[in-house]
Amino acid sequence: MRYLALLIALSFACSESIAQDQIDLRELILKARTIAERHGDEVWPGYTAAPFGVLLVEAEMERLFCHEGPAEGFEDRGIDPILSCPSGTRPTSFPTNLLASFPAVENVPTIVIGTPDATGIPADAWVLTLLHEHFHQMQFSWPNYYPGTAALDLAGGDENGMWMLNYPFPYERDETAKSFHVIADRLIAALDAIGSDEFAGALQRYWLSREAARNTVSDADWRYIELQFWQEGVARWTESAVSALSPELSDATDAARRRIITELSTLDLPSQKRAAVYPIGAAEAKLLEAGGSDWRETYWSEPFSLGPKILELVDDRGNQSHQ
Repeated sequence: MRYLALLIALSFACSESIAQDQIDLRELILKARTIAERHGDEVWPGYTAAPFGVLLVEAEMERLFCHEGPAEGFEDRGIDPILSCPSGTRPTSFPTNLLASFPAVENVPTIVIGTPDATGIPADAWVLTLLHEHFHQMQFSWPNYYPGTAALDLAGGDENGMWMLNYPFPYERDETAKSFHVIADRLIAALDAIGSDEFAGALQRYWLSREAARNTVSDADWRYIELQFWQEGVARWTESAVSALSPELSDATDAARRRIITELSTLDLPSQKRAAVYPIGAAEAKLLEAGGSDWRETYWSEPFSLGPKILELVDDRGNQSHQ
């Protein structure tokens, strides 16, 4: 469990609570798995090959589905008739409102998720959350993830992985907080300019605001934030990109896209802290995608930062506008 705390990847979702009495949550897990199998590799080659074990946390019992290999401490329940994969149960040990991915079972990246009622997430948004967390499973299964993040030299001697959540980024520094507010405003403007003649200029202005924010913190601080954009922001983008290929999730996908703008427009670094990286990183992925960047092709070969790809797109668009 060395990396348990490190890999908790909280998925911040809407707070609407709905009755789930008539929903078999295995059907929602199956829906997410089916969408991932049908469309995931269109977005990320290898997405479907990543582990898709799910630990469903309920009030009295945790149910484990589709875990690869033995699972010590779980009572074997055989092949689940709905999911057609191994299942097991044990008494509840995790918080019932948890939304996370980490090596919770036999050091295998596992989605640990509470019910829609406990997490306050409507059913289709809960499915999107599974797609989000499955991308984390893909990240954490990548052979270079652990050595690569260790090489960033951000742990400060921490061997339990808590640095990933508790790194002392100066969220409350006034200069930094103001610079992130400008980042959010210029991201919204750049997103609004997609497909127009104003895109190149809006992208350039965004890049300048990004660099201004970078200059308010240390190199190590900025490596941490870049990692979070790369990891959490792209997972947020992925949930919408994969679900967008599935018509039955169109409403939830549209809501997720609107949510990015809402979160950017209300971004407050001192109060939101690490949560602020989600909409920023997701919006950067949208800009890269809209600009025709090859960023997904180099996501793994040039990891832990979206900055170089943003700059490459800025330069490319700037050159085009001067031709």
